[in-house]
Amino acid sequence: MAQKELIVTKHNNLIEASYKLTLNEQRLVLFCIAQLDPRKPLPKDNLFTVMAREFAEMFGVEEKHVYESLETSSNDLYERDIKTYDKKYDRRFRWVHEVRYHKKEGKVTLGFSPSVAPYLTMLHEQFTSCRLNDIASLKSVYSIRLLEFLTQFKASGKFVISLDKFKERLELNEGYKRFHDLKKRVIEPAVKELQDKSNFSIQWEPIKGARGKGIKQLEFIFEYNENKTSKKNKKTRTAR
Repeated sequence: MAQKELIVTKHNNLIEASYKLTLNEQRLVLFCIAQLDPRKPLPKDNLFTVMAREFAEMFGVEEKHVYESLETSSNDLYERDIKTYDKKYDRRFRWVHEVRYHKKEGKVTLGFSPSVAPYLTMLHEQFTSCRLNDIASLKSVYSIRLLEFLTQFKASGKFVISLDKFKERLELNEGYKRFHDLKKRVIEPAVKELQDKSNFSIQWEPIKGARGKGIKQLEFIFEYNENKTSKKNKKTRTAR
C-alpha cells in the first residue's frame, strides 16, 4: 500500500508571521503539522511524537546524528516565539508548551501551544498547503519560508512584498541593512535552491521607491510545475 503523502497546512496569518527557527527546528514543526488534519481540532492530548528514524528518512539526515539533533532542536524550540499580525491585533506567543525527549527510545514528543492551534486546525478558508516532500530536501530556512510565501500566491503566480515586511517576517530587521548583503546571502541562495530542488521556476527583481531612491519592494514572478524536478540551467532575472 502506498504511503500517505504528508501535507503541511497553515492559516495564512501564520505564513505571514514573524519568527526565526533553525533548519531542524523548522523541520520538526513542519513534521508535526503534517500529522494534523487541518479540518479537525487538535487531538485531546495535543501531543505529537516524532521518531528519529522517520525524521532522518524524511529529511535525509544521517541516523547517527539525528538523535542528538532532535534533542537539541526540541529543547531550543521550547524557547522560540512567534509574532502574528492579524487584522484586530498583533500577538506574540510560543510555538510549543511542552517538550519530551524519550531517552534511549529515539523519539521526541511536542505539544503545540494553545495559541498556535487556531492557525493549524479547523481551517476552512484563508489557508495554504504545501507537500512536505517539496520541503524535505531544502537546506535553508529562508528557502522554506520563501516556498511558503510563493505557495500562498500559486494561483496568480505573482508575489509582491515590501522590503521591510520581508525582513520582518524573517526577523532580519537588525541585520542586512545593505540590500546587496540581503540579496547575496538570503534572497539569491533561496531562489537558487528552489530553482534546483523544487517545482518552482522563479524570476524576481527589486522595485525602487519614488524617484529611484532605495529598494522598497520585492517582486517574484513564478510558475509551479507539478512535473518539474530540477532545472539547474534555468536563467533568473535578478537584482542589478
